[in-house]
Amino acid sequence: MHVRQNRMAIGAALALSAMCLAPKVLGQDAGSAKLRDNLAEVLRQSQPDALVPVTIVMRDQASREEVARIAAIGNKAFQRQAIEDLLKPLAAASQADLLARLHQASTAGQADNIRPLWIHNVIGVRATPNVVAQIAQRADVDYVHYDRPMGVEVLPFKPGEDGAIAEIECGVDLMGAPRVWSELGFTGRGVVVGIIDTGACITHPDLVNQIWDNPGEIPNNSIDDDNNGFIDDVHGWNFESNNNNVGDTFGHGTHTTGTVAGDGTNGTQTGMAPDAEMMILKFYNSFSGEQSVWDSIQYGVDNGADVLTASLGWPHSTAPDRPTWRSVCENAMAAGVVVVFAAGNEGNCCPPVDSVRTPGDVPDMITVGATDCNDALASFSSQGPISWTGIPPYNDWPYPPGKIKPTISAPGVNTKSTSSNCTGYTNLSGTSMATPHVAGTIALMLEANPSLDHYAIKDLLEATAVDLGSPGKDNQFGSGRVNAYEAVLGAMSGEPPIRLQTSRFVAGVNADAEVFRATPGEIVVFIYSVRGTGSTYVPQLDVTIDLASPRQAGIRTADQDGYALLRKRVPPNTQGVHVWMQAAQYQRTSNVVDLVIE
Repeated sequence: MHVRQNRMAIGAALALSAMCLAPKVLGQDAGSAKLRDNLAEVLRQSQPDALVPVTIVMRDQASREEVARIAAIGNKAFQRQAIEDLLKPLAAASQADLLARLHQASTAGQADNIRPLWIHNVIGVRATPNVVAQIAQRADVDYVHYDRPMGVEVLPFKPGEDGAIAEIECGVDLMGAPRVWSELGFTGRGVVVGIIDTGACITHPDLVNQIWDNPGEIPNNSIDDDNNGFIDDVHGWNFESNNNNVGDTFGHGTHTTGTVAGDGTNGTQTGMAPDAEMMILKFYNSFSGEQSVWDSIQYGVDNGADVLTASLGWPHSTAPDRPTWRSVCENAMAAGVVVVFAAGNEGNCCPPVDSVRTPGDVPDMITVGATDCNDALASFSSQGPISWTGIPPYNDWPYPPGKIKPTISAPGVNTKSTSSNCTGYTNLSGTSMATPHVAGTIALMLEANPSLDHYAIKDLLEATAVDLGSPGKDNQFGSGRVNAYEAVLGAMSGEPPIRLQTSRFVAGVNADAEVFRATPGEIVVFIYSVRGTGSTYVPQLDVTIDLASPRQAGIRTADQDGYALLRKRVPPNTQGVHVWMQAAQYQRTSNVVDLVIE
């Protein structure tokens, strides 16, 4: 594929002037509006020398359109480099002056734990109320988010009963992993799965041979051999304690790791992909640990993870920084990494749009719900839809109808997997247990076809799932329960789904709809609907599209790179109209794009 590199050019570094602001009375300065999540009140009530945990979101961010174009390229090696080339210089340039100010404050005892990110242009820090107030007044800061120390564990799961040891765990068997191993010969070999969790018992006999070894790091020499900013990060990193001890004293992480790759050495075959490599990324298991997950995602992107899986999430009631979560996850997806998160264990607690946790609510996330091994819905499994109305700069997927979530489902009831006692097994229930079943499936798919990116994997998982519940995709099961055998067969076909990307739609102004990965030389039909999503068979294309009452917007022929562009004027006086778009070829469809005309 000939890549349109001019679309990924980044401007010269921004010139930032140093600025130290004099203290002002909290609540009366120009930065008050930038203090999110009751932070102004927290600062007023804090002692002058208290260190308040915050994340600082910078004003300058990469454009969503630029990131989306990188995501649509379909060349994973290029995508990862392109995302890093786009995001790293931007963060370095725009953060430089503020980081210098924060380090000065640190020297004076007014700040600590300074953690800059590039996966989204954010700086985490603990700082005194006065320093935080000064930060909020800066023109280069968009807003400051309170990283509230709630002291409540993020990971919801339910203990099960320790039953008799089975040869193969029921979810692994139900999803067809043994057929993949024996008939197709794929076991996840060569695929690196980053597991964002409470760590893992890396000496468990079922896991010891599957733990990732950082190829650029010499163990225990106290040197950052690969110059990635982490000393002796041999098997991953502990972002809770900022060291290389990735051990698990909680148990949750060892259990999820075993569902991805446990090889059954001690008696039970718990893992979907028993030869995959597990990169252990230990996060801070508290609702104040948002940035520890962002750190983990960035580490995985920067250090070669093919998949990132996390059996965790933030209920909306805890006021997560949803825009930053979405940007971090979408940037990782654009880099070619497959990203998978649990839907949550809230059932249908908070209708209409608040039951699925963040970042499971990210629209393109592979969000996992839970079933039992009889394909019945787990009562605790969080149900959609989700909406991003009122969450700038996105403001999409308005309710009704919102976007269907979860994406797909997998077994997560009374799941047997490896125990943090480092020898045996334990049973747990939750979407936490369903999610690594899916991550292991993805490892099998990527061994079969390493070229597949997040979007291609997502589309294949949905296309090959076993439909459960109401016919078609629904807010209980998503597209159904994952079928690993059929998903791997789909991956082996070597043809990733086509991808649709649109510009903003503004009434009376030209708008673009771009298709990537189409069949070169073949027609592409651009289709839209104002009635919503549904199921419509198009006999001329021998394909079923995901729109109700579809209309044709235009036809183009894909060029030699599989690219097609439709540019049309949006009709005037259509502000506020909700439109869904999809592209189709013969026996091929794209993703659905949801938008509201501005």
